[in-house]
Amino acid sequence: MKNAVIAQSGGPTAVINNSIRGAIDGLKAAKKIDKIYGARMGILGVLKEELLDISAQDPKQIALLEKTPSAGTIGSCRYKIRSDEDLNRIIEVFDKHNVGYFFYCGGGDSMDTANKVGELARRNNLEIVCTGIPKTIDNDVGGPLQSNGTFAICDHNPGYGSTARNTAINILEADEENKASYTSDPVLVIGVMGRKIGFIPAAARLADPERKMPLLIILPEVFPKNDYAGNLEFITEAVNEKLSSHHRCIVVISEGAGIGDLGILRDSFGNEQFSASERTVEQVLVDYLNGNDRKDSKGRAQSRLKVRGIARSERPGTRQRREIAYVSEIDRKESYEVGAYAVRKALSGKNGFMSAIVRIPGDTYRVTYDKVLLEEVANSKREFPGEWIASNKVDVTDNFVNWAMPLIGGDLPQFTGFKEITAPKICGKYTPTAYK
Repeated sequence: MKNAVIAQSGGPTAVINNSIRGAIDGLKAAKKIDKIYGARMGILGVLKEELLDISAQDPKQIALLEKTPSAGTIGSCRYKIRSDEDLNRIIEVFDKHNVGYFFYCGGGDSMDTANKVGELARRNNLEIVCTGIPKTIDNDVGGPLQSNGTFAICDHNPGYGSTARNTAINILEADEENKASYTSDPVLVIGVMGRKIGFIPAAARLADPERKMPLLIILPEVFPKNDYAGNLEFITEAVNEKLSSHHRCIVVISEGAGIGDLGILRDSFGNEQFSASERTVEQVLVDYLNGNDRKDSKGRAQSRLKVRGIARSERPGTRQRREIAYVSEIDRKESYEVGAYAVRKALSGKNGFMSAIVRIPGDTYRVTYDKVLLEEVANSKREFPGEWIASNKVDVTDNFVNWAMPLIGGDLPQFTGFKEITAPKICGKYTPTAYK
């Protein structure tokens, strides 16, 4: 019997290990595989011949993958295959270890790697089935929005639902804090992940589908990087409109929004690494709102806010993609199923495919699983639908909410909401001294 290698690539998710568990369970149940190996640190583990024997692990440890976040168990990487030397080394390692099945869990770049390995194996007449297992918090792997309200190729990616839930809960909590402190810091700017695609910042709207919060959502698609000054001015006007009506404002901004040169670094695939940039969008926006760029002769900032107080910033960072406490149960279940489905297709002889989640159109949320060619999703970059961007440019439409709400896996927390029942005023009007 042949052996199998499982590897992970790219940024982790809260449910990535459950896809690996689905694949492991499927391989064990089929009884067609001798050894199951986990490549340490993704494709680098294959190149370095660092293969963890998963078959020898305690079944309890395998079961714990369901609720173990991130990708630390077998590791991940951002290594791009650029040479025939690397490809030939991969084939050599697979051949020497009698590997007949390779499963690569990752995004579009990972599917490109799996596709390259599969093509080289075929050219060398080696029987190696290469299969992709999707994951990405950005939800950028797959095709465009279709007329039936679902996405082509792959409706959504495992990992996104949990990050969307994490984002929505963070906004609910941030709203409570903003209500408590707006007399001193009326504006809270929260920078979220997502690079150049707006699915993660858009998830903030799931916290407030009825639009009762003073919430602005800044998508990277709306504010391109050819007019930093104009973009900052537009956002400031939108913030001040909220301040006029609510006296406070929460701004959720994508890390890739075009409001300034951030001094970013890039990984080997050319992807921006915003978490390692010199500056962040939330800090750039806060500095602008607070007027730090136009201090007076005494060094005091000249705020652009139309109310007293300052804008503050928050950056949840990589915790958005790893926190098991906020996992979506739908996301957890689907991540397992795509791993299991990938194994079923691979063991049936289907080569060069990625497993995919396909949504069944209709009012009730239902999905099925299918396979798509690796070459179709290799290096794919889905776009956030333009028709889901609100006309005011700082929000998303109900169609996005209807599409995304099932993915976060159940109700969000409910917080106290006192009615505005107050004691009658019987004293004269008074202005606090500092406000005079």
